[in-house]
Amino acid sequence: MLRNMIMWALICAAAPFACAQHTIHLDGNTTDSLDIILNDVIISAKNMITKTDCKVITPPESKIKASTSGLDLLQKLALPGISVNQMTGSITTNSGGVLKIYIDGVPAAENQIASIDPEDVVRIEFHDSPGVRYGNADFAINYIMRKKDNGCRLFLESMNCIGSGKFATLDEISAHLVNGKSKWSINSGYMQMKRDNWIRDYEETWRFPDKEVIRRETGLPVETGNSMLYNIINYQYSHNEKNLFNARFSLNFDKSPNKEEGDRHSLLSTSGNKDITEIWEHTSEESLMPSIALHYRHIFDKSGTLSLNLESSWLKSKINHTYSEETDGIRSCDIFSKTNGNKHGIFAEAIHDIKLGSGQLTSGLRYSQSHTSNNYLSEIQSPAGKTDINQSEISVFSEYNLRVRNLGVIGGFTAKRLSVAQEHSKRLKYAILPHLNTSYKPNSDLFLRYSVRFERRMPPLASISYISQEIQPGMIRRGNPCVKSFLAINQEFSFTYSYKTVNLTLTLGYLDESKPVMNSVSYENGVFVQTFENQKYFRKFHAEAMISVSPWKDHITLRIAPDFPRYFSRGSNYNLVKNIMYIHFGADASYKRFIFTANTMSGPDNYMYGDEIITEKPMNMILAGYKSTYWTLQIGAFNIMKNYWMKTENFSPLTPFKSNAHCGKNTFLALKLSISLNYGKQRDNQNGIPSDISHIDMDSGIVNGLK
Repeated sequence: MLRNMIMWALICAAAPFACAQHTIHLDGNTTDSLDIILNDVIISAKNMITKTDCKVITPPESKIKASTSGLDLLQKLALPGISVNQMTGSITTNSGGVLKIYIDGVPAAENQIASIDPEDVVRIEFHDSPGVRYGNADFAINYIMRKKDNGCRLFLESMNCIGSGKFATLDEISAHLVNGKSKWSINSGYMQMKRDNWIRDYEETWRFPDKEVIRRETGLPVETGNSMLYNIINYQYSHNEKNLFNARFSLNFDKSPNKEEGDRHSLLSTSGNKDITEIWEHTSEESLMPSIALHYRHIFDKSGTLSLNLESSWLKSKINHTYSEETDGIRSCDIFSKTNGNKHGIFAEAIHDIKLGSGQLTSGLRYSQSHTSNNYLSEIQSPAGKTDINQSEISVFSEYNLRVRNLGVIGGFTAKRLSVAQEHSKRLKYAILPHLNTSYKPNSDLFLRYSVRFERRMPPLASISYISQEIQPGMIRRGNPCVKSFLAINQEFSFTYSYKTVNLTLTLGYLDESKPVMNSVSYENGVFVQTFENQKYFRKFHAEAMISVSPWKDHITLRIAPDFPRYFSRGSNYNLVKNIMYIHFGADASYKRFIFTANTMSGPDNYMYGDEIITEKPMNMILAGYKSTYWTLQIGAFNIMKNYWMKTENFSPLTPFKSNAHCGKNTFLALKLSISLNYGKQRDNQNGIPSDISHIDMDSGIVNGLK
C-alpha cells in the first residue's frame, strides 16, 4: 500500500513534465507502449510508440516546423519500408507491395496527403503489419488530424524543374472549409514530365530448334513524357462524435503520349546478316477514371463500432501501339494495335469492432466485383477481338487483438470465395487463410515482432485473357485463360531499438509463392510465344534496415537504409537465384526559419519475378529554403549524381535478353513555392477512428504488344 502511494506521488509529480514533452495517450489497446505502467495509467515520453501491428508516431515539433505538407512530413519521418518521391508526389513501398492511405480513419486518395497542413497533424499511425481490416494491404498510413470547429484553409504548392532537353512540374491546390459539423474540401493537382534523350540499348538471343540468332540494337534518342491531372471533392459530416459520414468523388486523367517503356528508336544488327535495320516503336496511353466512395461509422454505447464502406469506379483506357522496321530505305514491317477498354468495379464492406475481455475483436464481411471489357484491333486479331472478364470476391474475416503485460498477440482468419468468368468458362476457389502476429516488448527501448500471413492471389487480368498481340515479326504475346490462383505465405521478423537520438529498425522477411503465375516462352509454328503459366515456385528473402541518428537534436537528422533482397524463382525450364542490393541516404536540417533536405529515392523498378530482373538507379534530391508563417520558398536540384539508367535482364531459355535504358545526365534544377493560409479555431482529435480499406482498382487488364 505504501509503495503504491509513493509511486502515485512520483507519477503525479512527473506527469506535468512528461506532458510538456509528449502527448499523453490513453487507450486501452496501447499497453505495449508504456514507459511507466500503474493501474492502467500510461505515460509515454517517446515520439514513437510501437504496437503489435503498427507504430504510433507523434511528429516532433522540429519536423512539423520544417515541413510544408503532409507528403513532406512523411518523408522527414523516414518510415521503414516506405519511399517518398517529391518529384512525382508519389508514395511507394520498397517491396512493391500495396499501400493504403487514410485521414482520420477514412479512406483517402494519395493525392490528398500533399494538401495536409503539418501543423494539423496530431499523430500518424503507421501499420507496418496490417490485420484483416486492411485486406491485402502491405502497409497502411493513417493521419489523425486536429479538428476545427469553424474556419477555412487555402493551400497552393508549385514545383518546377528544368534541365537540358527535359522538364517536370508538380502543382497542387486545395481548399478546406469547416462549418460546425460539416467539412468540405477540394483538391486538384497536375504533374507532367518530359525528356527528349531517352535511349535503350538491347541485346537478345533467339534460340530456334536448329540455330541461334543474336540481335543487337544500338539505341537512338527518343522523346518520352507523361502527365496526370486529378480532382477530388470530399464532404464529411460528424454528429455527436458517434456518427461520421464521408463522401468522396474523384476524377483522374492520366496521359502518356510517349510511354517510357514503349517508345524506342534503334539500329538493329543480326548475327549472320550484314544489313542494318532501323526500328521505330511508339506507344501512347490514356486513362480516365471517375470514382465515388461512401463511408459511415457509428459508435455504440456498449456494442462497439460499426463501419460501412461502399465504393464504385469506372476506368476507361486507350492504348495505341505501332512498330516498324526499315532496311536500306525499304519498309519491311508495320505492326499496329489499338485497344479500348472499360472496367466497372464495386466494393462494399462492413466491419465491427468491440472490446471483448482483455482484447478487441474485429469481424466483418467484404465483397468486390468487377467487369472488364477490352476491344482489340490489330493485324493478327481479325476480326477485332474482345474480352469480357468478370471477377468477384467474397470474404468473411475475424481477428482478435490481445495484450498481456509485455506480450502482444493478434490472430485471425479470412474465408474467401474467388470467382473468375469469361465467355463459356468459370473458375471458383474457396480458401481459409489464417494469420498470426506476435510481439514482445521487454522494455521501453526494445521491440520484437514475428508475423505470418496466408494469402490467395489471383492472376493478373491480362494473363487470363484469350487475346494475342504481336510484339515484332516472329514474336507474340498471348494470355492464358487456364492459369489458376495460387497460395502465398508471407513471414516477417522485425526488431526495433530506440534510445535518445538513435532509432534502428531491422526487418527480415520471407515470401513463398506456390505455383505462381509467371512469364513463360514457347516456340510454336515458327513463332516465339510470350505467355503465362503456373510455374513451380517463387521465393524472396529480404533484409532491410532503417537507421536514424540526430547528432544535433531538433536540428539535424541523418538516416541510412540498406536493403538486400535475394530471389529464388523456379519455372518449368529455369531455376534462378539472384540478388539486388541498394542503399538509401537522407538528411534533414533546420535552424530557425531555414530548412534543408537531401534524400535518395528508389524507383519502383527494383525487383525480380519469374525469369526477369529489373534494376533502376535511385534518384536523388537536395532542397534548401526559407519558411515563413504563410509561405515557403525552396531551391535545389534532382538527380545531381551521374547518369540515370534502368536495366532489365531476362533469363528465358528460348529468348534471353539484356536491356539498358538510359538518358545521360538527368539533372533537374528545381524551384518550389508553397503557400498556406489558415483561419479558424481547432482542437485535438485523439479518437482512434478505425481505418477502413479503399479498393479502387486501376488494373485495365489489357494485353499489350510492348517489347
